[in-house]
Amino acid sequence: MVDCDWSNLPEELLHMIALLLFCVVELKRFRSICRSWRSSTSGVNRNNPFPSRPRIHFDPIDPSETLSSDDSYISRPGAFLSRAAFFRVTVSSSSSKGWMIKSDMDINSGRFRLLNVLSRYPLRLYSESIDLLEFTVSEIREAYTVLNTAKGRSATKGYQRSAPVKVKEGECHRDGVLGIGRDGNINYWDGNVLSELKQMGDHFSDIIVHKGVTYVLDSKGNVWLIKSDLEISRFGTSLDENITDGCWGDLRFVEGCGELYIVERLPKNTRKRKAGDFFHNSRTVGFKAYTMDEELAKWIEIKTLGDNAFLMGTDTCFSVLAHEFYGCLPNSIYYTENTWPKVCKLDDGNGSSIIVTMSESSKSSFEMFYPSFV
Repeated sequence: MVDCDWSNLPEELLHMIALLLFCVVELKRFRSICRSWRSSTSGVNRNNPFPSRPRIHFDPIDPSETLSSDDSYISRPGAFLSRAAFFRVTVSSSSSKGWMIKSDMDINSGRFRLLNVLSRYPLRLYSESIDLLEFTVSEIREAYTVLNTAKGRSATKGYQRSAPVKVKEGECHRDGVLGIGRDGNINYWDGNVLSELKQMGDHFSDIIVHKGVTYVLDSKGNVWLIKSDLEISRFGTSLDENITDGCWGDLRFVEGCGELYIVERLPKNTRKRKAGDFFHNSRTVGFKAYTMDEELAKWIEIKTLGDNAFLMGTDTCFSVLAHEFYGCLPNSIYYTENTWPKVCKLDDGNGSSIIVTMSESSKSSFEMFYPSFV
């Protein structure tokens, strides 16, 4: 094997690598390697180190205004698209297990604002810095939310779930945001005008961009595709109502290991679900997960998640490998209920799921969300 002096890489190549880094943390780690790597980024604008990435600032719709299917409104200044990042943090000397942190880092200052992983609420106590010589920080996920104000944590009325997209206009594509409103309608924002897409499904509950394709999920378990021209079409079959006896819970997309799942939150109140009814006031008694069987071309229920744990955040849902995080329970789903973090240990064949609320006795099951340095 030929030895390679990494400090002698061409400056042009180093500059290209720097532009592909995830975030300011990665950029700082890159610059700390050696003098030549640091000098290759000397021309980077400290106020905007990643100018090629879309930075969309939005004007809000007045809360008193409502949208009809035929109308759109010019919005007023205030709200904006907020990006949050999820990081896996490990001790540099031992990377087998780690913690998870979430931040909506200010890209201008490069400073972290640590958030609760399962929500957008800020952590009350946290360290002002992370020593990158002692800890290794790797970005594993990102999430977007349209917030009411720069200092707020609440999503706007029309964007309870959000997804940045590229929309085709003639021969060009422009950045925009698709979102699911509290009313279950799909809205599109181009940065100035908010408009409502033509309804095709029955009260939409979630939206995700998976492998470059935009999917939306309605309250009956139907999955739809939104094309770059904002046309909506049906995708595959719906969830089998016989599985849940027609009593739907809150449906969300979950992305993990390159696959797309649907997770249903089961409420204590098992009455038939109506449009606009998400059982917000009904206690969760369990979950069911479904995946697409390509051969059968239908959604089927998953009996076990194996070593995976699903994280049901307010802004995104994804899976992690339980053995990579301290205290993380395999075959489980982490979520919040009335702002309290909970975990549902799924049925392993004993006939019931076990739901644990965070307390002193169960704190170890939530250890991955509370790093030792925070």
